[in-house]
Amino acid sequence: MAGYHYPADPVTLTKEIDACTATRRGPRAAFGALLPHGSFRHCGGILGATLAHVSIPRRCIVLGPSHTGSLIPWRLMVEGAYRTPLGDVPIDEACAQSLRERCPFLEDDPQAQQGEHAIEVLLPFLQRLGPQELTVVPIVGGSERSEELQQLARALTQVVRMQEEPVLLLASSDLSHYEPREQTSEQDHALIDAICAMDDARLTHEMRQGATRMCGYGAAVCVLGAAKALGASHGTLVSYGTSADAGGDPHSVIGYSGIVIR
Repeated sequence: MAGYHYPADPVTLTKEIDACTATRRGPRAAFGALLPHGSFRHCGGILGATLAHVSIPRRCIVLGPSHTGSLIPWRLMVEGAYRTPLGDVPIDEACAQSLRERCPFLEDDPQAQQGEHAIEVLLPFLQRLGPQELTVVPIVGGSERSEELQQLARALTQVVRMQEEPVLLLASSDLSHYEPREQTSEQDHALIDAICAMDDARLTHEMRQGATRMCGYGAAVCVLGAAKALGASHGTLVSYGTSADAGGDPHSVIGYSGIVIR
C-alpha cells in the first residue's frame, strides 16, 4: 500500500513519521493500544501521537479487520516478512505457531495479507520507533462471533504470558463510518468511553444496539480482553479526530482514535 496510504519514498516516509511523533518524550511500556488505519493524510497524526507514548518492544502482535474480501474468517502469517519502504519486518514464527495451536480457526494464509492496509499502515511507525530486531504476528479477522473472539483473547493472553520479554498487543480499528461529523463524534465517544473503561461488554452493546459500526471491532475486543487478563486496568485516549479534520466531507466522515492500554 506504499504510495497510496503512505509515502513510498523511504526518506519522505521517515520525515513524515518523525513529524507525527515529534512530541515523543519518555515513552512507557503498555499492554496494548488501539490505533486507526486510515491513510497518513487522514490519521497519521493520531497514529503517531499515540505510539509516541508507547515503548515498542521487539515482539508485537497486530490484529486488524479484512478489507480484501477473503472468505477465510481468521488469517495470519506464520513465516516470512512484511515489506515496507523502510525494510522487512520478520514474522515472529514462535508466537504465530503458538497462537495457531491454541486457535485452530487461525488459518495460515499469507495471500490474505496482500493489499490489506489495516496492518501495513502501522508497520512503518513500529519500524521507526521500535528496535532494529522488531518482529510481528499479523492477524486479519473477518469474524465477530463471540466465542471466537473469546478464544482468541484467551490464546493471546496465554502466548504473552509464555514470553520472557514484553509483547505489545495492537488493535487496528477505525470508528464510525460515513455519518455527519457531530453524530460521529457523539457515537465515537461512547465507544471510546467503553474502551477506556476496559468494558468489552459495553463496547459490544454499543456496537450491536446502536448505529455505530467500527471497522476492527473484533480486533479491539480481543486486545481488550487479553490486556485485561494480563493486568491492564484502563485505557487512555491520546488523540481523536475525523476525516473531516483533514479536509474530508463533514457530512460523511470516518472517526479515528488512538488509545493506550495500561
